[in-house]
Amino acid sequence: MKYLLFFVTFFAFSCGGSSDIDEPIIETPTSIILTVNKAAIDLGETVIFSVKDNLNNTVTSEATIYFDDVAISGFSYTPSIDGNFAVRAEYGGLVSSSINVEVSRSIVLTIDKSKILLGGSVTLTVADNEGTNLTNDALYFVNGNEISGNTYTPSKRGNETITATYSGINSNEVNLLTGYKQKVLIEDFTGTWCGWCPRVLRAIELVEAQTDESITVAIHRGSTNSSSDSYDPFNYSAGALEDYIGLNGYPTAMINRKILWNYPETSYIGQVTNLVENSGINRVKNVGVKIASTLTNNTLDITVNSDVINDFDGEKLVVYILENGLNYNQTNYTTYFGGQSVLSNFEHNNVLRQVPTNIFGDVFTVNELNSETGVYKKEFTIELTGNIQNTSNLDIVAFVVDASGKVLNSQRSEVGVTKDFE
Repeated sequence: MKYLLFFVTFFAFSCGGSSDIDEPIIETPTSIILTVNKAAIDLGETVIFSVKDNLNNTVTSEATIYFDDVAISGFSYTPSIDGNFAVRAEYGGLVSSSINVEVSRSIVLTIDKSKILLGGSVTLTVADNEGTNLTNDALYFVNGNEISGNTYTPSKRGNETITATYSGINSNEVNLLTGYKQKVLIEDFTGTWCGWCPRVLRAIELVEAQTDESITVAIHRGSTNSSSDSYDPFNYSAGALEDYIGLNGYPTAMINRKILWNYPETSYIGQVTNLVENSGINRVKNVGVKIASTLTNNTLDITVNSDVINDFDGEKLVVYILENGLNYNQTNYTTYFGGQSVLSNFEHNNVLRQVPTNIFGDVFTVNELNSETGVYKKEFTIELTGNIQNTSNLDIVAFVVDASGKVLNSQRSEVGVTKDFE
């Protein structure tokens, strides 16, 4: 009886305790919060919304979002107009606080050319960030001064900044360089004894038939001993320059001093002409060269002006004195110029005779700068050497190289004739 009474008492105690367990409490959200991925967007961009209740449950897909009091479909929106817009969300009778979304309209200015020669024009185009063409309705400014229409013809060389506005909206800035005509320098390492050298002479003829914007310098190399197989009466000592370009045989032709003219040169005329053809940006340089000279008896005075539109950064000037109309037999292994093995009394032109500067260039100094015009001036007085046969056949070549030695631009002039900037 004792054991049975104990069991019943325990069972009764257990049942009585179960009636005291709490029922689970289900919380109800009392507010919702609206957020956006961007509070400021460009016209044409999409804004994305997210909605959570105060219990941190995501309810975006069940909520209704109002953009400027108009319900949108889904939880992203691409405004069609610019302005400031109030956005709110509603869910289960709850309304979020409004947030502000700013939609900005932007415009993009483009120009058809970034570099032109003096006398050329550029066409300006404006579109908004949705791609709507606003060219005819925009206003245009060059260096802050309004111009008429959407074409511009600069009156001077230099760098200019062009902008546009539309309905009070400012465009991006674009830069225009009005520069100098590119002239290409060909340095032909050659010799009267060199049988393959007429190949380069023929290639130079082909270049000159296509453009008048190439400048050739014939640097004759060979022995000064008339009994030598490599004798050349026009030899100019240019071993340092040959070492610089890595010359390993004749003929060798360099374009703008740093570019090897491919073999066979007669098949690669475009390697030269492509630098100056048409009106592409290769033709426009920020460096110009002007040459003036006078010859009095045997004294040659040379003035070279150089304009670098941007700031100088290690540029140097090289000046060559060339002689034309020199006659001497030319060895010939090619089929060019009639194919004879010896071209008797052949006329040699563009022959390098003297170099008033260092062959790698003289640095421009502050003292040589005209602060008003921004143009550098170097002056030379040279006594012509006795190996020059006819002073009436002399030309001057001047070119500017950058810090790496690459020719930036060049100019050529007959002695006594001024060759202006081009």
